[in-house]
Amino acid sequence: MYKGILSRPAISRFEKGKSDTTAEKLFQILDNLNLTLEEFHFLYNGNKANTDAMMISAYSEAYYAKDLLRLAELEEEGNKHFDETSQIRFLHHASIIHLLRCNLSELPFPHKELAVIKDYLFQCETWNYYELVLFTNSLDFFPEEVLDAVYTKAKEKMTEFNQLKRYKNELFSLISNILVLQLEKNNLEKSLLYYADLEKTLSTSDNRMYEHAMLLFFKELIAVMQHKEDTEKLTAILQTFKLLDMERIGNQCAGLLEIVRKNNA
Repeated sequence: MYKGILSRPAISRFEKGKSDTTAEKLFQILDNLNLTLEEFHFLYNGNKANTDAMMISAYSEAYYAKDLLRLAELEEEGNKHFDETSQIRFLHHASIIHLLRCNLSELPFPHKELAVIKDYLFQCETWNYYELVLFTNSLDFFPEEVLDAVYTKAKEKMTEFNQLKRYKNELFSLISNILVLQLEKNNLEKSLLYYADLEKTLSTSDNRMYEHAMLLFFKELIAVMQHKEDTEKLTAILQTFKLLDMERIGNQCAGLLEIVRKNNA
């Protein structure tokens, strides 16, 4: 494990916690252990799940259940963690949760909370996975001109990290969400533009059935916009989601289909 990396005295000090090592040497050790940095971090933290992922999962579940009380509790929790740690991600969580609460209630438009997220994204010199997720989870509230500008920055980063699976997954999620907004607005030109970008995220060897089904669904919705009539494939896709017990996805797609139908009746 340590061959060619640490000397015997250095190994002894390192394992006893009496000395540290460089990031470069740590990566070499992990390579020799066939262990990724993400796996190592998970083990180092006592097999605890990523706190950001847990928070996102919690507020997503509360939002789709329309549980305003739970959302308010999570927002308070995020603000409390930010006050205690000054870590900006907790303020971002609280701000997104407030945006979601506004979507479900009569709360005034969250200008302050949106500014917290927008200012961070525009001032952040380098985007990584965290920034991409933050943008994806808040894009419904961005004006269209801001959305297009930020998407350009996001797309550059995602293209750069295209070989990493979770970046690729987030890219599909991001473009899908923007495409839904354009379909709802009945903007054919931009729908075609974002669909083309979405199509590029999948290779011919990909076996991700959900993403392929969604890609086909979007393609058929665009066909409705172009030809003003439904296709049999739309019904088949909705039935597929039902068979796979993906009720929430199926309901969202059915709702989007109705909007497109009304816009092109």
